[in-house]
Formats: sequence, structure tokens, C-alpha cells
Amino acid sequence: MPIRFKKLSYIYNKDMPYAHKALDQIDLEINEGIITAIIGETGSGKSTLVEHLNALLLPSKGSLEILDYNIVAGQKQKFLKPLRKDVGLVFQFSEYQLFEESVIKDVAFGPLNFGFAPQEALQKAAEALKMVGIGEEYYNVSPLELSGGQKRRVAIAGILSCDPKIIVLDEPTAGLDP
Repeated sequence: MPIRFKKLSYIYNKDMPYAHKALDQIDLEINEGIITAIIGETGSGKSTLVEHLNALLLPSKGSLEILDYNIVAGQKQKFLKPLRKDVGLVFQFSEYQLFEESVIKDVAFGPLNFGFAPQEALQKAAEALKMVGIGEEYYNVSPLELSGGQKRRVAIAGILSCDPKIIVLDEPTAGLDP
């Protein structure tokens, strides 16, 4: 099933004196099984757009269809936790996603939160860390002690460990060496 934005608008600080329309009647369809890049200048709404994909932000107007979920402006959403498992989002500043006392605990947090047993969550974390090239020697290191690139890879592993159907990367190479 494709991802469909239908006349989606988003207003920051709605009904406030400093209201700001970040997205205005976006119509967009992203087909299944393809990699899509969204490019634009700073402040053009790229991050705002992708934060709708797992309902971190909800539309002010319009709607979004993603997987089997339909998010409509003004309607209460009852399926946010399963949606957030299915749509993994790595933030633009992925280091802000890291908070646990060790790398392995940080990456296992998602699976634990989604109901996996502790041992299975640790196994999923180890598999995801291996996928992104983080070795066992880092498992008990604080994620805050890692380099920028390592932090980015640990944040990606945290998303991969949840087995999402869709992975969204908000500026995944920002601040990294070529």
C-alpha cells in the first residue's frame, strides 16, 4: 500500500499569535518498495512532513494514509503505538534519540517497549548493532561517549531492532564526513 498525503496542512502554534503554516495542502504519493528522497532548503517543511509518517505530528487539515492506517485531521487516533512500531523514524539529530546508560540497552529499548521479552529484545538489539557495524566492544559503553557517526548508527540500530515496515531517515548524513 502506498503512502498518500491528501491535502495535508500543518500549522505550528495553531490558534496562537505566532501561528506558522509549515505545510500547505500537500498531495503526495510514495509507492511501496522504493526509496524516496525529499529535498528542500532549510525551513521548507521536510522534517515536519516526515514527522507525520509515524504521527509524531498530526495534520491540521487533510489526511495521510500509510500502511493500513488513516490519519485524518481532527480525529482522535487510537493506533499510535502500532503505527510507531511499523514506521521507524530516525531524527535529524539522532543523538537526541539516545538516552540509556549503555548502547545495548538503548537499542533494546524499542523492542522492550513493544512487548518483546528482555532476552529477545537484547538479541534483536545485538542483530541490529551488527547490521550497522557497531561491535560488541561498544555494547556497555554509554551512547553519549560515541562519535557523531557512531551515535547515528546506534540510533539507526534502535529503529532496526523494532523490525519496522517503513524506515524514515531525517537527514541521515547531516554532520558526517563524506
